[in-house]
Amino acid sequence: MATYSRNRLTQLLPFILSLLLLGLNSGQVQAAPKAELWPLWQPTVATGQSAVPDFKHWENFLSQYVRRYADGLNRVDYASVTPADKAQLKALLEQLSTTDPRGWGPATQKTFWINTYNLAVVSLVLDHYPLDSIRDIRLSFSSLFNGGPWEDKTLSVTGQELSLNDIEHRILRPIWPDRRLHFALNCASVGCPNLATQIYRVETLDQQLDAAEQDFLRNNRAVLWQPGSNTLQLSSIFNWYQVDFAANENQLLDYLQQQGAVSPGILSTPDLKISYDYNWNLNTDS
Repeated sequence: MATYSRNRLTQLLPFILSLLLLGLNSGQVQAAPKAELWPLWQPTVATGQSAVPDFKHWENFLSQYVRRYADGLNRVDYASVTPADKAQLKALLEQLSTTDPRGWGPATQKTFWINTYNLAVVSLVLDHYPLDSIRDIRLSFSSLFNGGPWEDKTLSVTGQELSLNDIEHRILRPIWPDRRLHFALNCASVGCPNLATQIYRVETLDQQLDAAEQDFLRNNRAVLWQPGSNTLQLSSIFNWYQVDFAANENQLLDYLQQQGAVSPGILSTPDLKISYDYNWNLNTDS
């Protein structure tokens, strides 16, 4: 009987894992990591000892392979990326492993981490392309439960291995509490704010972040009014990271109204319903 049970469990295990992965991939509501500072990355007194990397190859990649479509979505032509261009991105990531940003000025550090995050995401997708979603990338056992490679150590800075979540939630968000970061960081998905066609620069960072915020808020991926059901559908970003935008949902709606993303008439609709949605399909143009 014990042998039969073990054999039966072995047969069912792939089916059980498939159901688990299906549930993880299809779920739209998930708990986002809190912003908790990793003390190692706390900025120090500016010394300028480590040279700021040149993101020229990353900018060349963006200008060549990222295209804006009529629906307002910037799509990436992953299929056309040459081996040489892919190798240049890898070389830049390798250079970052010996770079120490902590002694730079605050704006320089913030810009560095935004560019590094987006570069790391695209490089990761290219390593596993073709695929339907970045959430299909499973690099470790923990990936099964994190809905993708967010906790996997996929790059190194200052010789310290880092995950995408480390950059977003343990460096950027706690050191620079700025809601606009959510519009600058791209997760290679249709539902995500656009991957910019240019790198972020220190001298224009605030203007670029403002533009990224407005670009997303004007698109129905962020806010979609469905009058037939009196439903205001919002990006799940506003649910996962509500704390970065407002203290509660009512204040979140005030923020969206102040930004011109929602009209006062919609907010005064009787029996107004709020829903959240996110499209994890890969932001590819092929």
